Amino acid sequence: MISDLPESETRDVVIIGGGPAGSVAGAYLARAGMRPLLLEKEKFPRFVIGESLLPYGNDILKELGVWPELEKAGFIKKYGADFSTGFTERFNRYWFRQALDAGYEHTFQVDRAAFDDILLRNARQSGCEVVESAHVTALAHSAKDMISLSYDGPNGRTSLTTSWLVDASGRNGIAGRFLDIPKYPTRQMKMVAIYSHFQGVHRNSGDAAGHTVIVRFKSGWSWLIPLADGKTSVGIVIPADTLREAQGDLKSVFDHHVSSHPDLAERMSRAEGLMPLRATADYSWRFKSFASGRVLLTGDAAGFVDPIFSSGVMLAMKSARLAANTILAARNRQTGLDSGECRQYTAEVAGWMHLYSRIIRSFYERAGFEIFMHPLPYFKIPRSIGYLVGGRMDLPAAQRLRLAVFSVLCALQRFFNLAPPIRSLR
Repeated sequence: MISDLPESETRDVVIIGGGPAGSVAGAYLARAGMRPLLLEKEKFPRFVIGESLLPYGNDILKELGVWPELEKAGFIKKYGADFSTGFTERFNRYWFRQALDAGYEHTFQVDRAAFDDILLRNARQSGCEVVESAHVTALAHSAKDMISLSYDGPNGRTSLTTSWLVDASGRNGIAGRFLDIPKYPTRQMKMVAIYSHFQGVHRNSGDAAGHTVIVRFKSGWSWLIPLADGKTSVGIVIPADTLREAQGDLKSVFDHHVSSHPDLAERMSRAEGLMPLRATADYSWRFKSFASGRVLLTGDAAGFVDPIFSSGVMLAMKSARLAANTILAARNRQTGLDSGECRQYTAEVAGWMHLYSRIIRSFYERAGFEIFMHPLPYFKIPRSIGYLVGGRMDLPAAQRLRLAVFSVLCALQRFFNLAPPIRSLR
């Protein structure tokens, strides 16, 4: 949508969205001497799902100086992840210390309301101006290679122009929609997540008490993420048609999938919901391009990767840092990004997404999951998978080759039982 907006004040950078991507971009840009304005539609702290971090996102949290605050916040330490089947035929545990480099042995399971608030306050303290309860209402290319926008905030409607725009609006994809960037799904089957926070969910013991637990069943999967104060984030991910056939009854669909799978039923036998169930649909999509002239898309505003491996927060932070560095490298020219720079930014962020998408496709396929749950020791493939489970995306050529071999083994499993079959998935 292109429209003419009245111009008033001018900004170096406007960031839409105050989640991890927006806060990280704001902090980096402000520390480099720019004057970013961050517009967040809600008032923090606010609830959001997606509580599990990955160790290879720790570096950014330490660079920003928030790591000590996270250590004091009471968040549960996460040392790895568990994968199992709903009928308990298979169980596979990944410990970060066994697969990752030294210094990446753990990260945190976080209450996102508190975690995102820490990052947003850090952006403010770094010099980023933040306006909460600010809803962007219009966005357009302006004269002189600028961008115009208006937003409704606490002081009414404000119009301004900016040299750069960072879209960190999450799945709203505000810039992508306004600028008509083509969007397409990265998985054919549409999925929906039904989730809530619960008290009384059975947990592992010892260091594994903080593990994310992923339970795979024939039609989808479930997550259990332990949080502080005895809370657990629990969700099921199923085909959207299943919920549609149940006429949108979240509770009946959720309860049915929990009670139908012994592993889930046992863990949830004493669970009590702390808030109503919620649903999020339209999984796995991306815009064709993540950069255009003076606009860069970050995190979920660029594309949404299925959250099986909890990559969302880390991808948001890494793409935000890259967007900030891209802007800083270009600002002295006083021009926007050329087509090559746009392609380079898109290729790097899309490459990170593609690494996860490849293994996620294997996870959803019966044969692929059988190999995943019984990874053959040849070529050190289990460690390569462990790198992705821990969030390392700058994989050397040898590790990428091993993942390619993993994909070949998954394809062969469709015809030959290289790994033991999982009867409940057949």
